[in-house]
Amino acid sequence: MEKTQEENIKQEENKKQKKHHIDPWMITSVVLFVLIIGSIFTDGFGIKNLLKSPDKIAQKTLEFINQNMLAEGYTASLVESRYLNNGLYEVKFQVEDQEFDSYVSGDGKMLFLQGINMEEVTAENEDQSDETTVTGGFTETEDEICTENGKPIVYFFGSSSCPHCQWEEPVLKEVVSKFGDKIVFHKNIDSSDDQEIFDKYSTGGVPTIVLGCKYYRVGSGENDTKEVESQALTDLICDLTEDQPSDVCQVKAEQE
Repeated sequence: MEKTQEENIKQEENKKQKKHHIDPWMITSVVLFVLIIGSIFTDGFGIKNLLKSPDKIAQKTLEFINQNMLAEGYTASLVESRYLNNGLYEVKFQVEDQEFDSYVSGDGKMLFLQGINMEEVTAENEDQSDETTVTGGFTETEDEICTENGKPIVYFFGSSSCPHCQWEEPVLKEVVSKFGDKIVFHKNIDSSDDQEIFDKYSTGGVPTIVLGCKYYRVGSGENDTKEVESQALTDLICDLTEDQPSDVCQVKAEQE
């Protein structure tokens, strides 16, 4: 009897221990279940909410551009901002009548003022594989010389807020003036005129210079002196006008 009573006591103690014992695996399962349900209703634990607001990124971008990059009297205004799936923010802004695309890194610290579609550029480069680079960093095409009233057309595309355009425009203007009525000059500053020519010969950047559709260059010649740039422009335009006027193109003829 004592042995039976002793067994009964042990059984009662075991029941009490089991009653107060909690299975850790059960706890883990319950917690995981709660977290999963919570993530569904809170958009992934709020991870997406850790991203900066596109509006705040846009505001910061415009403040930086206006304070550090634009000439006095010009102001950038927001057109559109959004978060891209590749981890970048796109901020479109406008200066005067011209719109620009810019991109900001996910942490809001790096600004990229011009996006380049590498596939499009690669395709363009393949199409232009037969083109060669000549004096002044210009590219020579095999296109026919574009004219107006029988005279070669010189195109200049620029922006009044672009410092490189401000360097190049007076140099080109002075050279063009030497040729008088031998050529036609189309100066497009903050303008959408001659858009077809711009789209064909420019990657989207300014300044872009197109000389008679035979030579073109995106960018200024300020890596050289103004004298060197002036001579390069003169030589190329003389080629378009068949060395006319002779007094302007005489230096080129003597060099040859």
